[in-house]
Amino acid sequence: MLQVEAIKAGYGTTQVLNGVTFVVETGKITTLIGANGAGKTTTLNCIAGVLQTTGGRITWQGREISSLSAREIVRIGIAMIPEGRHVFPQMTVRENLEMGAYVRSDTMQIKRDFEWVLTLFPKLKTRLTQMAGTLSGGEQQMLAVGRALMLNPELLLMDEPSMGLAPIVVQEVFEVIKEIERMGKTILLVEQNAALALSIAHTAYVIELGNIVLSGSGQSLLTNREVEKAYLGL
Repeated sequence: MLQVEAIKAGYGTTQVLNGVTFVVETGKITTLIGANGAGKTTTLNCIAGVLQTTGGRITWQGREISSLSAREIVRIGIAMIPEGRHVFPQMTVRENLEMGAYVRSDTMQIKRDFEWVLTLFPKLKTRLTQMAGTLSGGEQQMLAVGRALMLNPELLLMDEPSMGLAPIVVQEVFEVIKEIERMGKTILLVEQNAALALSIAHTAYVIELGNIVLSGSGQSLLTNREVEKAYLGL
């Protein structure tokens, strides 16, 4: 579905990505793990059109998209759930979810997707008229995921979905991620909790200092001694 080929990117004079290459397969969970500052979020920002690459290319279903804007990326079916959630705090839960579908015109399917999202996140159903800024961190994360799903994306980019959440809420979020994958969505997951990310990933990549240094199945990296020492605390 997605090919990232030797991309380079940075901020100002600071080079962050030095030739990152990996692929995302249709209908599967791919995860990118690494230390803080390794380039995980920068990679997602490049795919989402938030940050322009300075080298390499990104190909989506056979079409190069490296130069597309964030607005254009959304319209071709790629949605990003940013680190820190970034819900609209002064809007209700319902309004936040409706914003996720703002580029769509298929009214009946939007209604069906709305009901599906509320099935995934029953807590949100009881808070539709509540301001998003008053939700707990876990509820805001659920809302951010639900809002992205309202786009009906083909590819979901998830940046640190467990950040700042209690362990029991983290488990809930990861159960939802697995359910989304079972429904046929493709997911590219960036996650600091390497053990959890690897446990649900079909394919995994380790990024260090802007380069991919290891790759394999999630299970193979979960038992890799280098990964265990560097990221799993074993």
